Amino acid sequence: MNLLEELLKTLDKMVNDQFESVEFKNFLAVPLTLERGRFYVIQNALYTSNRRDCWGYVQGGSPLDVKRVIWEHESDELINDPRAGMDHYALTVKQGEVIGLKPEDFERAQVPAMVQACFHAWHHIAMHNHWLSAYTASHMLERRNNGKIVKGGGMSYRVGKKFENELGINLKRMISLDVHVVADTDHSENISEMFERYVKTEEDCDLVLKGAQESMAIDRAYRGAVGYYMAQIN
Repeated sequence: MNLLEELLKTLDKMVNDQFESVEFKNFLAVPLTLERGRFYVIQNALYTSNRRDCWGYVQGGSPLDVKRVIWEHESDELINDPRAGMDHYALTVKQGEVIGLKPEDFERAQVPAMVQACFHAWHHIAMHNHWLSAYTASHMLERRNNGKIVKGGGMSYRVGKKFENELGINLKRMISLDVHVVADTDHSENISEMFERYVKTEEDCDLVLKGAQESMAIDRAYRGAVGYYMAQIN
């Protein structure tokens, strides 16, 4: 097994291990009520906005060909995803209609304290690390959502099935979750191609692993925080 193959195998193990963590298990074990579902959908929109911040920071520090790949990725997110006919933030707001949310519910939403700390941490990685570490940190959140890699399905699929099984809302009606089951599979595979171009040495591998490890730690903290806040809602 060559250097790159070993690295990608390690990244795949890391995203699968996320779902065995106490934070992920606790988050997914919180029973959904309608109010908890509304909270989750709103928080997911705020998470989507944070992702746009971070990919923008990563793009600014990346080589030119990497900038192009990120630009193509972000065109789905910020302008129009052909799978949905709208950008991903608008898609999340549209999804909210299924559970009784209005656009103004998203506009006045607050970021809870522990979630805000996670958002700041992801910002820090994107802004202050070597571009390869920062790139990997954002990439890992989509790799973790890739059902071809994650046994049992990525996070969007698993949350979508919770809405289906616990609230009786078919996954296809939860349009943002449903689109991300496919979109993040495509995105993570396209973005992963950059590792083939830029990972040539052990030092490159170390930079990738640094970004991956830091982002996965924040991801666990984020899911733990969202699960905690959901559990406080009756």
